[in-house]
Amino acid sequence: MSCMTADSGPEVLRYTAFSADPAGGNPRPAVVLDAAGLDEERMLAVAAELGYSESAFLTERTGEGAYTIRYFSPKAEVPFCGHATVATALALAERDGPGELEFATAAGPVPVTVVREGGELRATLTSVAPRIEEVADADLAEALAALDCGKPPTSIRSCRPGSPTRGPGTWCSPPRRGSGSRSWRTTSPGSKR
Repeated sequence: MSCMTADSGPEVLRYTAFSADPAGGNPRPAVVLDAAGLDEERMLAVAAELGYSESAFLTERTGEGAYTIRYFSPKAEVPFCGHATVATALALAERDGPGELEFATAAGPVPVTVVREGGELRATLTSVAPRIEEVADADLAEALAALDCGKPPTSIRSCRPGSPTRGPGTWCSPPRRGSGSRSWRTTSPGSKR
């Protein structure tokens, strides 16, 4: 963990999530443990200045081990970020000790358990439930253009999402090979393909 404080800005903690090695794990999420005085515009500005994929901002303590948390990429607020949640839980455990936490996110409640094992803190979270939705043709065209997929949407190996999963993130899975179907399936973390 490293720490940064701007002259007029909040204290920002930087963590490596999912690894004990600072060079490993997910990209370094930033954590602001006291964002109660920051409005949305200021949180977005801090996230943009940091340039990390997501930054987490604790905006309110709502009870024992319970917090409201918001996540910002450099461009917009996002509903949930797993690695920033883990980093925030570890930052709180370093400050307050391990235990049970619950974060109120825009995507729903996220319980996290932090324990000390062999001198190291470890966090385990239960992610928000994914939801499945259809993709509008205009959104599909925009996504394919942004991805520069270069393949026709009907190709089995194309980027075409039929039903993306929205949960911790959004991702799409193509139909199984040889299924003869044009339907699309979603994949949840830990599921077998």
